[in-house]
Amino acid sequence: MAGTHPARNTGVVLIVEDDVLLRLITASNLREAGFEVVEVANAAEAVIVLNSMAVDVMLIDVNMPGKMNGLALGKWVHSHGLDTRIILTSDDEQSLGEAREYAHFLAKPYDSKEVERLLRTMLCN
Repeated sequence: MAGTHPARNTGVVLIVEDDVLLRLITASNLREAGFEVVEVANAAEAVIVLNSMAVDVMLIDVNMPGKMNGLALGKWVHSHGLDTRIILTSDDEQSLGEAREYAHFLAKPYDSKEVERLLRTMLCN
């Protein structure tokens, strides 16, 4: 069909972000772009989602309150062998350490089109 995105370019995106406004705006923009989006506010909620459904890509805020921050959540996903691609986001420069092996980094503030392009690139590979 003309004007639609190929199925392989869309997928389930889990947004893990404690900033409610940023999470809502990002989720809305990605839904308009054709992605299925699940939103959670912290790593504990993300683990519940990951244990109940397949997620293609996660957009994770590095600096989150709670027992597990974004880097720890990314490490949990990687160590559990989930077939989930990871994008870590932060508004300050972070040393990703070993996370560089399995995660992309996206600096805040980010543009919704930038997020969409990165997701489509990751889902095509």
